[in-house]
Amino acid sequence: MFILPINRDTRPPLTPWATWILIIVNSVLWVVPAFLGINNQLIHVYGYRPGAPTLLTLFTSMFLHIGILHVAGNMWFLWMFAHKIEARLGSFLFLVAYLICGLGGQGLHTLLSHGSLVPCVGASGAISGVAGMYFLLYPRSPFDLVLYFGFWIRKTFHATTRGAVGVWIGEQLVLGLITKAVGKTGGVAFWAHIGGFVTGLLCAALVLPRASAEEREMILRPKPLTAEEKEEIFSDRVEKASELTTLKLNG
Repeated sequence: MFILPINRDTRPPLTPWATWILIIVNSVLWVVPAFLGINNQLIHVYGYRPGAPTLLTLFTSMFLHIGILHVAGNMWFLWMFAHKIEARLGSFLFLVAYLICGLGGQGLHTLLSHGSLVPCVGASGAISGVAGMYFLLYPRSPFDLVLYFGFWIRKTFHATTRGAVGVWIGEQLVLGLITKAVGKTGGVAFWAHIGGFVTGLLCAALVLPRASAEEREMILRPKPLTAEEKEEIFSDRVEKASELTTLKLNG
């Protein structure tokens, strides 16, 4: 069972070049090594180990993935959240924030898994940071949460950013506490997700001084979607523009 988030808010007209570059680089760095049969070797050499950290692996580990579901899932989440954040920050600052969030994720993972020599790879920490920035800056964006059992859709729920992302990060926290309590190593690095998310919140907080008082009110005290807004957004399965729910900050 898994839940697939679909962001139904308006996408900015600008091409998200940095987002596309990240998707291409991450995908190529899995597809080519997997085709050549050397992905496991790359993970062994360039994966990040909390018990033996290096500056090189802090960054290289963000661009390596274990399998197709790992990389595909991460790139889907990146596409759902990155476009508006890149449009707001600009491509260069978006890349900087992305890497900082990845480092924040590795930092918390190291703090709570110090001594571990299990290699940690994946863009999840950095992408969780992008989700954290979106969580703070665009709280009213509409999402479909599609519940799957295997490859069969069982249920679709409607939510806004705070509900959709809030449930996800809450799940990460619970799972992180459980794995910490039972002393499990390996598997999903839940604390890297949480560390990246918190770092993303801090990065987004730097944007708030540039917003007007009205925009800060929308961010810090978002109102629920009205019945009219829900009808406009969720009346069909096709994504369409919604001026009612798109937050635009002053440049």
